[in-house]
Amino acid sequence: MTVNDTTVLWCPIPAGIHPHWQQWERNTITWLESFELDDEQRETGRLGAIIAGELAGRTLPDVADPPGAQFSTDSLMWLFAFDDAYCDEGRYSHDPASMAILVAEMGRIVETGDTTSSSPLARALADLRRRLDLLANSAQAARWTRTMKDYLGYQVWEAAHRSTGTTPTLDQYAVARIRNGSMEVCAMTLDIAAGYEVPAAEIDLPAVRALTEMACALVGYDNDIASYYKEHERSDDKINFIDVIANQYGVIAEEALRTAIALRDAVLDRYVDLRDAMEPLVSPGTRRYFDGLSAWIRGNLDWSANTARYRRPDRPTVAVSEERECDVRMQTPPVGIAWWWAEGLTAGPATA
Repeated sequence: MTVNDTTVLWCPIPAGIHPHWQQWERNTITWLESFELDDEQRETGRLGAIIAGELAGRTLPDVADPPGAQFSTDSLMWLFAFDDAYCDEGRYSHDPASMAILVAEMGRIVETGDTTSSSPLARALADLRRRLDLLANSAQAARWTRTMKDYLGYQVWEAAHRSTGTTPTLDQYAVARIRNGSMEVCAMTLDIAAGYEVPAAEIDLPAVRALTEMACALVGYDNDIASYYKEHERSDDKINFIDVIANQYGVIAEEALRTAIALRDAVLDRYVDLRDAMEPLVSPGTRRYFDGLSAWIRGNLDWSANTARYRRPDRPTVAVSEERECDVRMQTPPVGIAWWWAEGLTAGPATA
């Protein structure tokens, strides 16, 4: 196995896709054009090839609320547009000072839905925030706002590492990957998009928080594996799971990839076990939330194999297998995420 092969990743979660995802895709293309999001990109034309509607369809396979589904799809498109314009390969990717100023502005829009900016991204974000108020209650809106601001803050963290030429430790990166890829925002959008609510008494249970963090991290790890080719083809970005492991242990990329897969498999193993243990202890809303997290883990993989964002010219960078090809054991988990394996997490609301 090399980093140039198609990497087969294990995922025992069944695949699914919403029958109306193509309509969501058409609508989100119309939305990005209405706000002229391409005008703020460093490379125009890439947004339309992302197929955000497919990703939304794979992660919301049974949603029945059209406005909620479209909000989720447009939110994904905004996150991709922001990432491409300013992060990773974007104009502020190595400039933490400018990034800090930008995310402060965006953070206020997230709070209020108001802006006087002429920036397409600012105006589109204000539109999303105003639509959120029509779909979410105050608790849901507060969760979405907090996680969006956390995501934005981590873009300064990344830019600081790039500007100084430093590579985070594996422990630092394992923690950062919970939030720096915006998956936590997407998790907090699940019940909003589908028209239900995760009870406040349950969403903050330690086990539910652990499952949320694990799902966010898994999507991040898998994106790093899927995007490794793109990032090294287009830039010299080292803020990547494989590069972090290679730097920490002084190994080549192929060996780092094996270690990365062992870690993500161990996290996925734990996720499935903890989810199954918690399902009898929580409400139908929280069980539906677990379904949404699981759909994200699998749906992100299936989308990653298809999207032009990650594919090589002749083949995908990742493929999915529901059977584990090998059982490579993780050694000791990074300290910042070791609590996911703690005993006693499976406590329901009455005993937590």
